Amino acid sequence: MNRWICALLALLLLLATPLAAAEEELTMDERVDKVFSGTRAVGGAFIVAQRGEIVYERYYGVQQKTTEVPVTENSYFRGASVTKLVTGIGLMKMMDDGLLAPDEDISTYLGYTVRNPRYMNTPITLRMLMSHTAGLSETASFSYKSSLLRDMIDIERKAKSNFKDVKPGTAYAYSNFGAGLTGAIIESVTGKDVSSFMREYLFLPLGIDAAYHVSQLEQPEYICATYKKDGSLYAAPSYMLRQEYIAESMPDKHYRVTVGSLQIRPRDLARLGIVLAGDGTLEGQRVLSEEAVAAMRQPQSLETTGITSDSPYTFFTIRQDTLFEGRTVYGHQGTDEGIVCNLYVEPETETVIVVMCNGCKTNRDDGVMRITRRLAAIAEEEFL
Repeated sequence: MNRWICALLALLLLLATPLAAAEEELTMDERVDKVFSGTRAVGGAFIVAQRGEIVYERYYGVQQKTTEVPVTENSYFRGASVTKLVTGIGLMKMMDDGLLAPDEDISTYLGYTVRNPRYMNTPITLRMLMSHTAGLSETASFSYKSSLLRDMIDIERKAKSNFKDVKPGTAYAYSNFGAGLTGAIIESVTGKDVSSFMREYLFLPLGIDAAYHVSQLEQPEYICATYKKDGSLYAAPSYMLRQEYIAESMPDKHYRVTVGSLQIRPRDLARLGIVLAGDGTLEGQRVLSEEAVAAMRQPQSLETTGITSDSPYTFFTIRQDTLFEGRTVYGHQGTDEGIVCNLYVEPETETVIVVMCNGCKTNRDDGVMRITRRLAAIAEEEFL
């Protein structure tokens, strides 16, 4: 019997060796394409940058099934929740410029008093919103699309259901509502709609064509359709372009814009990643102060930030310890239906990875999209 087992094992080894060798002989492009096809991606992009330069990029599939226009460097992808991280860069720049302060009561910016009715003596701050510790109730605030922001959070409205029974700053709970509220704050402070402001303030000075609504993009013919996990259509570009966006400051109504609506090209997202991976500069241009970049990586604690909750986020930036072996990366993950968008940076080697997909299977491994883990593994092998 043992001889039969040994013979079987020897046969399996003989069969496995050519397969392993074949895998090793694949080019990096082929390996990346294999990951995209394995997740049934409609279209996708994968970019790696190091020390301020893009060192690898690969585009896969099509922008839209019906037109079969291929994905290229010009294609705009929806960023989903990576919108929050990009908004965070804009907010940190505003802090650098003295327009905002991380620990100021947000009532100062909105023009009315915002309080959790159960904790009247505890102000809610931008730091709390951006670390997901403000204690806002997610379901209540997003149940009524016609609701005005002030009606949901002004203490005079006594809307107790829109707040959790936790003291602000003491408990972590991921909050789309809190992220959207930061967009309303931007509008209240600047007097401009958040998409136009971010284009003028952050994107265009860096040569980036991005927007929170597709109508503001310079080349709408490159907008990717989005698809559900089963491959069915989620939203066509023509549908997106028909959706109204009023380019005026409307904080009471624009409190969902900064949740997940960003449209951006892969290279441009990588360039913003370069800002975060290094010292806050891009091609010699100062975008954020070194102090702001350091603050986006700093864990929350009572001693350093006054936030007592153990939140994985600081200023809309998550800390992730399992993507690269023995290294901490910083960034954000975005997903909606079959959309995947990831931006992660590793400061020690100033490595940036961008993964974007307009529709694929969205299985997760340890909280991170499987497609991203597999592509990151290729990047780690090739560049780290």
